[in-house]
Amino acid sequence: MRVIGTAGHVDHGKSTLIRALTGIDPDRLQEEKERGMTIDLGFAWLRLPDGQEVSIVDVPGHERFIHNMLAGVGGIDIALLVIAADEGVMPQTREHVAILDLLGIANGVVALTKRDLVDDEWLDLVQADVEEFLSSTSLRSAPIVPCSAVTRLGLDTLIQVIQDLLQKERSRPNTGRPRLPIDRVFSVAGFGTVVTGTLIDGEMHLGQELEVQPGGLRSRVRGLQSHRKKLENVPAGTRTAINLTGLSVDDLRRGQVLAAPGSLKPTRAVDARLRLIRDGHPIKHNTAVSFHTGAAETLGKLALLDRDELQPGEEAWVQVRFQDELALARGDLFVLRLPSPSRTIGGGQVVESHARRHRRRQTAILEQLEVLAQGSPEDIVLERLRAREPTDVDGLVARSGLPAAEVRAAVGRLVAANDLLLVDASNGAARIDVRSFVVTPEGWQRLTEQVRSMLTGFHATYPLRRGLPKEELRTRLGADPRLFVRELERLKADGVATEDGPFVRLVSHKVAFSTEQQAQLGALLDVLREAGVSPPDRADLEAELRISSEVVEAAIADGRLVEVAAGLIYDRSTLDDIVARIRADIQAHGPRTVAQIRDLLDASRKYTLALVTYTDEHKITRRVGDERVLY
Repeated sequence: MRVIGTAGHVDHGKSTLIRALTGIDPDRLQEEKERGMTIDLGFAWLRLPDGQEVSIVDVPGHERFIHNMLAGVGGIDIALLVIAADEGVMPQTREHVAILDLLGIANGVVALTKRDLVDDEWLDLVQADVEEFLSSTSLRSAPIVPCSAVTRLGLDTLIQVIQDLLQKERSRPNTGRPRLPIDRVFSVAGFGTVVTGTLIDGEMHLGQELEVQPGGLRSRVRGLQSHRKKLENVPAGTRTAINLTGLSVDDLRRGQVLAAPGSLKPTRAVDARLRLIRDGHPIKHNTAVSFHTGAAETLGKLALLDRDELQPGEEAWVQVRFQDELALARGDLFVLRLPSPSRTIGGGQVVESHARRHRRRQTAILEQLEVLAQGSPEDIVLERLRAREPTDVDGLVARSGLPAAEVRAAVGRLVAANDLLLVDASNGAARIDVRSFVVTPEGWQRLTEQVRSMLTGFHATYPLRRGLPKEELRTRLGADPRLFVRELERLKADGVATEDGPFVRLVSHKVAFSTEQQAQLGALLDVLREAGVSPPDRADLEAELRISSEVVEAAIADGRLVEVAAGLIYDRSTLDDIVARIRADIQAHGPRTVAQIRDLLDASRKYTLALVTYTDEHKITRRVGDERVLY
C-alpha cells in the first residue's frame, strides 16, 4: 500500500483538490469546515486507473499548524506539492518544501491548482518561478501539472503522473518488527479504541500482541482496516486503522508508537546527522529546539559535537537531549524547529537512538558516527557489536536498525572471513540464526583473559578449592544464562577452563597440599580410622588437630574424606567397610530395621541413622516400611 502526502501554503486548494480526485472530504473536524482550513491531518484514498489504491494524507498549510504537517510526511511515498497558480510560491510553500528536502523526499509532483483563474501568460510565469524555486531542492525533477479542481482540467493527467511515479519502489527497511507511529486516537461505538498511522516497518496481523511506547502498555490487535476494508494482515507502508483491546482513549496519545513487545525502548537522547536549511540562520551549541519525528514532538537541547556554530546549508554531527521520552529507532528522519520564534531550521537522520553523553570534539566518537551513517552492513554490525559483546543476532538487528535478513547475511560474511566468531561453536560451523551469539576475535580474547584472570585470582586466594562456583562466575561476567552456557562450552573447547561439578576452574589448576597440610590431614585420617563407626564431631576434630576447614573441604572434594551428614565425616576406607558390612548383612538375613543395623555396627542411633540415610541417598539401600532392603 502506497501513501501520498500533500504539502503547500494555506488556501492553495489541497483539500479541494483531494475532494475532486477522490470524492472524500479530508477535513474531518467541524472547526476545519467552518474555517475552510485544514488544522489537523486529513485522510482519503484514491483508486488509480491500474486498480491500485493509494492513501492520501492531507496536511495543514498554516504556519500555526506546521507540527501537524510534520506528523504527516514521515511515511509517504510521493509528495503532492500544491501551489495555487494565481499566487505562486508562498511562505508555507517554502517551509513545506524545506521539510521535504530535509527528509530526502524526492519522489513528487507539483499540482499547479486554480488553473481556471489565470491566463496562459501568467501560468507560464508562475510555472517558471516554481521550476527555479525547486531547482535546488530534492523535488528538482518533479513534474508540474496545471489543473483545476473546479473545472477538472488536468486532473486525469495528474492521476496518470501519480501512477507513473508510484512505479518507483520506495526503499523501506523491514527489520521484521512492526512499528506504527500513532497520529490519531479515537473511539468507535461497539468496537472501542482505534488508532491510525502508517506502518513504517514490519507487518501487523489480527491477534498480534503489541506494546505502546513510551509507556509500555500491552494490547492485542482486535481489528485492522485500510480504506474501510477489513484485513487480516497489513504490510509495511500501509496506512491503517487498528482496533486495540484493553486500552482506552485516555491511555493513548498521538506521538506514541505501536511495536512488537520488547523491540522498542524509549530514549531521551539521540546522536544524529543534522543539516540546516539554506535560507536560515546560524545555530549555536546548546540551542533550545523543538524535535519532530513521525507523529511525535518534544522540546530539547541541541549539542554540536564537532563545532561551536553551524551555518545555514551546512551539516554536522549533533546530539539532541529531550525533555520527554520518545520512541524511535536508528534511521528515523526528524525535523528541528526553533520554539520561539517558531520556524523550521533543519533536519536529518538518527544514527544512534540511545545516545550516551559525549565529550565534544572526540575523534573516536565522530568516526563511530560516520560508520553508523555511511558504513556497509558489515561495518555497522561490527560497530554495534563492539559497543556490547558478545550479543545475539536478534540484539544486533534491534541495535543496528537494519533488516533482520540483512544482519544475518552480514554476520555470515563476517564469520566466513573470520572477522566474527560464533560463541556457539569453536569451529564457527554452527548455523546462524537470531539466537546465535557472536563476538569479535578481539572481544573473545578480552573475555578469555577476563575469565583466566578471575580464575587465576580465585585459585591463588583459595588454592584448596575445586574452583569458582559457576553462578558466581556468570554474575561476575554479567552474562545472561543462555549466553553463559555457550561461553562456558567454548572456553572448555578452547582448553581455557573446565567444569568440576558446580564449579569452574582453569584446566591447569590442581589442588596441592603443603607439607604442613599433608601432615595435618594424615593425623586426621589416623583419628578417623581409629574411631571407626563413631568419629568425633568435625568441628571438634578441626579444633583439636588445628586443621583448617579449607583442608578438610579439599580432602572431601578429592574423595579421601566423606561428609555423611552435617558435621559427621569418615575417611573413605572406613566408610566403604561400613557400607560393605550393611550390604552383606541384608544379603544374608533379608530386610533389616534401623535397630538391627545399629546392633550390627555397635553404634548409637545418631550414627546409625546418618549412615542409613547415606546408603539410601546413594541407592545402596531402600526403605520399605520400617526396614531397609538392597536397592
